[in-house]
Amino acid sequence: MAVVNILSVLVYLYCIFGLATMTLETKDDSLIGWLVYAELMGHGIIATYFLGSGSGFQYYIYILLLIPFFVTTYTIPVHLLRMVGVIVVSLLLEIWSQNHMPMIALGSTSLNALHYMNLTLSLMMVAVISYLYTLYGQIYQNLLFEKSNNDPLTKLYNRRYVDEMFENERIRHQDHESTFALLLIDIDYFKKINDLYGHRCGDDVLIRLACILKEHVRDTTIVSRWGGEEFLVVLENSTENELVAIAERLRRMVEDTVMHEAQSIQITVTIGGAVSQAHETFQMTLSRADKALYQGKLHGRNQVCLA
Repeated sequence: MAVVNILSVLVYLYCIFGLATMTLETKDDSLIGWLVYAELMGHGIIATYFLGSGSGFQYYIYILLLIPFFVTTYTIPVHLLRMVGVIVVSLLLEIWSQNHMPMIALGSTSLNALHYMNLTLSLMMVAVISYLYTLYGQIYQNLLFEKSNNDPLTKLYNRRYVDEMFENERIRHQDHESTFALLLIDIDYFKKINDLYGHRCGDDVLIRLACILKEHVRDTTIVSRWGGEEFLVVLENSTENELVAIAERLRRMVEDTVMHEAQSIQITVTIGGAVSQAHETFQMTLSRADKALYQGKLHGRNQVCLA
């Protein structure tokens, strides 16, 4: 058993220090999965054979039922085969223990102490694995949410997120009137930046503008990249005077900021704003903000126009 324990430690050290880095690079965790599976299965079988089921080593085999939920590179048939293998081996060990004496007979005190120690450790392992599974599941959900709802360039919310947000709010508050205000922000002559300096430089300008918008509004304000060089700012419970003041502050901030240090690029923006009216949908308010933006473009750009 001492040799088995030493081999077990070596297997886990190899998994942690020898394979972990490779797994991160290749995204293939199947070898680690097989090594852990073989170690727990082999260790549990050998220990139960020598010390009997009263020692509690078979509990570690039961933990293998959780492994398929963590090793992601196996196919469903392989997962099922491994789980069936755990069940069959567990039943065979139980039947064997009922009909055979252990190779090493321990005293009842030592056997009970070993049994409860292994039971406690195996339950702790199940608890840790369950916690990690929940934690990694939440991390994955957050990454999935970010990928589907955030613009990859500016890291702002995307159009899909805002559309779904207002749709959910409409369903949740069908009997309640809630006001909101929109600022539709468009970069003036953005095509010239791409033509003169290249799209990489244009992307840098978009990123810088996104940072300015995000930094100079309230934390509860939603800022999104609406498409191309257009941005949408969603504010709660703002009056027309407040909306104009916020829009003017953003417009001046953009006008006074160097957007690209290497090329000394400065830009201006035209902003169309609208405050929602009674029984007005998001799309209706957005349409009015878009018309206000168009009017601002017609009248010389670099200004705020309110619907």
